[in-house]
Amino acid sequence: MKKIFKLFAFTLLICLANSGIVSAEITKNFYGYQVNNVNIRQLEYEINSAIEAYQGDDKFKPLENVNNAYIYTDPNCTYFVKLYPSNQNTNIYVVSNEKYDVEKNSLTDLLTQGGYKFGTLEDEAALREYKFDFFALARKQELGNFYISPDLVKPLKTGMKKINNSMAKDNKKTSVFPYTPDTEPIDLDCVDTTSYYDENAKISIIQKEYRLKQKENKYVHAYEYVLTNKNNSVASVTATCERLAALKDVTTESFVDLDRLDMIDTVGTFPPVLIMTCGASALCSIPNWVRLAKITAESKRFSNSLPENYELKQHADMRILVLKYKDDPKPLNFNLKFADGTEHNITF
Repeated sequence: MKKIFKLFAFTLLICLANSGIVSAEITKNFYGYQVNNVNIRQLEYEINSAIEAYQGDDKFKPLENVNNAYIYTDPNCTYFVKLYPSNQNTNIYVVSNEKYDVEKNSLTDLLTQGGYKFGTLEDEAALREYKFDFFALARKQELGNFYISPDLVKPLKTGMKKINNSMAKDNKKTSVFPYTPDTEPIDLDCVDTTSYYDENAKISIIQKEYRLKQKENKYVHAYEYVLTNKNNSVASVTATCERLAALKDVTTESFVDLDRLDMIDTVGTFPPVLIMTCGASALCSIPNWVRLAKITAESKRFSNSLPENYELKQHADMRILVLKYKDDPKPLNFNLKFADGTEHNITF
């Protein structure tokens, strides 16, 4: 109890220290576009080709170590741009250090010149996810003229995590669920679909990526793999992966988040404007069990073990559901042993 009151006092101290900044006007320099009927791989290729061919002073610069992200600079404005898959469309998220003309700017000029049909992004769930991604990225990297304050409440989050771990130390650890076929519909937004066909093994694979509905979507996305055996022999399928998100990892991350990950955020401007997002859960360290239960229920379906020596009959299919961390999604490795004695390995 004493630790909880210390955390409470620390939180109030932060709030009071920053009250003058909080009262300042909040800059709303976050924008989103959706490019219709063009998937991210096609748009990425064409934008990169246009960037390489451009010879002017104003230009987009690809961000190192971050896929599909750019910094654009001109004499009047700097903005961060990141492409996101949206199934057959592509979403573009923009954060500007100054307000800019949303209708006409260098990005919209580029899209117009390319003949793309695009409009304002209206998907609130996507915009919330992209904003969180920007804050996380800004705290790790230099983003031109953007300034994001350091995580001022890191000691608070660390303390809460210790308390939460202490509260749960006697609880039974989440077991590993064995692989079982899943044929029920998936009621989630599909953000990307890719496919692969191995001519030698006669195996087709369709991979779909989904955005989860609960708060774990900040860290992980759900993936569906559908394997179809077009071979005339039965295949024994074993799947492995270098790194997947387990249910216990997802619930731990989300538990700390509910007790207030990013209690204080900033917008992309200097000096920083702080946005208070503190709730009662942060002040009192009372976990929101209802939301945590929803997170567990949603994630559990995608947390089964990968199949081992699963028999995939001729001209039949199987489905594998997994969770992958957004910051580094690893492919699955498939070992396929056929009844005719042949063996194939596929990474996708």
